[in-house]
Amino acid sequence: MLRVELISEIANRIESLKLPHPTRVGVSGITASGKSTFADELADALRVRKRNVVRTSIDHFHNPRVIRYRQGKESAKGYYEDAHDYISFKEKMLLPLGPEGSRHYQTMSLDLVKDEFVTQDAKVADRDSLFIIDGTFLFKKELSDFYDFKILINTDFEIARKRGAKREEANFGSYEKADKMFLHRYHAASKLYLDQHSPHLHADVVINNNDFDYPYFEL
Repeated sequence: MLRVELISEIANRIESLKLPHPTRVGVSGITASGKSTFADELADALRVRKRNVVRTSIDHFHNPRVIRYRQGKESAKGYYEDAHDYISFKEKMLLPLGPEGSRHYQTMSLDLVKDEFVTQDAKVADRDSLFIIDGTFLFKKELSDFYDFKILINTDFEIARKRGAKREEANFGSYEKADKMFLHRYHAASKLYLDQHSPHLHADVVINNNDFDYPYFEL
């Protein structure tokens, strides 16, 4: 299926939801699966339809370095267990937007560059707002019930690793170092996520994204 056609179909399904509160759309997948790009394109497609879209990510809710790297900067278990502040993510975003929520939300808890907690003035979401949220471990069991529509981007590990290593080559100093980090930290952590939480069983749709131009529905 052409990418634009698939994204249009997803947008149709999201718009068919009739909820009395903002719609929380989660887009998850292994690191470098293409989830952020997909979420951006989905948000753009919905904005073209004149929908009020908030595009954000769980990556604005990281833990500080002292927690994030306490098991080592190359530790897969450390990345899997310690990267994100799930309590803040739920309390500041997911719960306020839900059925019993106040609709007063925040989009960030930590300035990643400064490694400092931030305090934002809460924004108020319209009832018909659409929140497009991406993240690697977004459908962990403690989070899965707090989305109204869940999209899993399924990309083979080898394809995702090559994409990710190329993307992060400058940050790690070489393609080889980036590739090693993906193999031993990011994707090893992603395998823990898939094994322990089976996100494909809880997703509303699963999209194969191996061919960027021609993704297709697996579910």
